[in-house]
Amino acid sequence: MNMLKNKRFFRTAKANRALLLLPFILIVLLFIIIPLFLIIYKSFAPVDNLSFTENWAFIDNYIWGKILQSFLIALLATIICIGISYPFAMFLTFNIRSKNLKAIVVVLVTAPIWMSFLVKIVGLKTTFDLINGTQNSTFGDIYTVIGLVYIYLPFMILPLYNVLSEMPKNLIFASKDLGRSNAATFFYVILPYTFTALAAGVTLVFLPALTTVAVPQFMNGSSSGSMIGDIIMGWGADGQTNELSLARASTLSLVILLLILISYLLYVIGIKIYKKTKNKWFSRGIV
Repeated sequence: MNMLKNKRFFRTAKANRALLLLPFILIVLLFIIIPLFLIIYKSFAPVDNLSFTENWAFIDNYIWGKILQSFLIALLATIICIGISYPFAMFLTFNIRSKNLKAIVVVLVTAPIWMSFLVKIVGLKTTFDLINGTQNSTFGDIYTVIGLVYIYLPFMILPLYNVLSEMPKNLIFASKDLGRSNAATFFYVILPYTFTALAAGVTLVFLPALTTVAVPQFMNGSSSGSMIGDIIMGWGADGQTNELSLARASTLSLVILLLILISYLLYVIGIKIYKKTKNKWFSRGIV
């Protein structure tokens, strides 16, 4: 009798877990799998009786240059966000003891997230125009980088602060007692402890910055200031009346996706090589 009750209980539990997973499965299906399938289909489907190679023929040196430019701008913006976020999060965690003051600072840091994306960009550009003394005075990729840092900095600060606020202070005290400097404590204790949060912050900053739209158009007035996201957006808008433009927008989106996946695989391989090398160094007493 008890065995039958246990079997019924486990069956009910499995059914409940399946029901709980159903919304997640539907979201993944509707917003990830189906759109990805449509992008792949549009990239390889012939348009106007032309070969599907016409969907890929536009990828030339200009497009590769824009992709490289976008990668470098997004990478620079991400590095700057890391350089600002770590000192800020560490100061907020270790140097401010008042919980109320910490809460106020966190609210101020997250305040830009609450505002409209377009309002923030227009406000930042207007500020630079006032400083420079003329309208439309922002020329160069540096202004695009500043705009990206301004928009995505909170997404780097918050994960680091949340992890640092939960970090046991004994780890830092032990490192100091062993004679390590502040820099050594950061690289050997704090950085490994917050590595997961750092990876989350890099993902939240780098990927949106790579395919951002509007920011280069507003912040960089030069003719070569557009990024790859602007090109995809332009072709996507033309795709409402032109099937070939829609196919090329899908193709370029697929290329960017493949490059991101390749970069992620290289990152994973690099981390594994680093860990194996580090273990060998430890075993040999080098580190």
